[in-house]
Amino acid sequence: MSFTMGSIMAYQRAATANAEPTNSFFEADGLKLHYLDWGGDPKKQTFLLLHGGGAHAHWWDYVAPELAGHGHVVALDFRGHGRSAWSPDGMYGPPAYIRDVSALIDLLGSKVVLVGHSMGGAVAQWCAVTFPEKLAALIVVDATGRTASAASTATVAMAPQGAGRKASGAEILRRHHPQFRLSPPGTYLTKEQLAELGLKGSLQLPGGNWAFRFDPETRAWRKHRSRMSRPNLRGVKLPTLILRGAESSLVSGGHARRMNRKIKGSIYKEIARAFHHVPLDNPQATSAAIVEFVEKLR
Repeated sequence: MSFTMGSIMAYQRAATANAEPTNSFFEADGLKLHYLDWGGDPKKQTFLLLHGGGAHAHWWDYVAPELAGHGHVVALDFRGHGRSAWSPDGMYGPPAYIRDVSALIDLLGSKVVLVGHSMGGAVAQWCAVTFPEKLAALIVVDATGRTASAASTATVAMAPQGAGRKASGAEILRRHHPQFRLSPPGTYLTKEQLAELGLKGSLQLPGGNWAFRFDPETRAWRKHRSRMSRPNLRGVKLPTLILRGAESSLVSGGHARRMNRKIKGSIYKEIARAFHHVPLDNPQATSAAIVEFVEKLR
């Protein structure tokens, strides 16, 4: 694979406990950002997966392995989310996230099939109109053109009381009912799966307590930055797939169909048995819809 370095410096990959995915790091805007890499053949295509606000790259854990047989698959942690660094000057919001995506695409060295859920879907739309030459296709998953509608998790620090020293992180989360929840709340995840998702977005503090990795200041970017207008979807000329959770309370069927009409030639599908958090609720149908779409492109 070729790499376009420019002002971007890649850090050495470190393997996780499991063989797949690997934790990888790169630098953008002076920040060390993280992404998960499931491998796969970039000669087929490269999938770049974007999570929602308050979420992290592990939102794609159930979908990414299904895509890896069809190309190289990576999922970004936006700045202030997951294992990516917090911005010391509060530089968050769409302009900053667009730069994060652009920097990672340059590092990967090829056009990407850009897949965004919720806030990530809004960012993906802005990327499609800002630098379409870097994209092979656009996939928007239960998203509008606004980041305001894309809250994904509560961000209250976890401090379990009396947690056993020998208990695993997942056991601690399940036993002490942390203040981690999805927003909007509807989901088909089990309590155990939800606990695992919370654990993957958390870290253990020196005293033994747990806290979310998410920077609450990402919510305050509108206080410091001017609002961005919605992306002009009629200007999107890329092959586009629009997915909506059939039970989503955030994105209405009417809104998704209007997006479909605005983007000429786009395809619209509803994913059954899915609320807003489509990649979590029905990963099999989500990955199948994506694979069907990209295979037709080939």
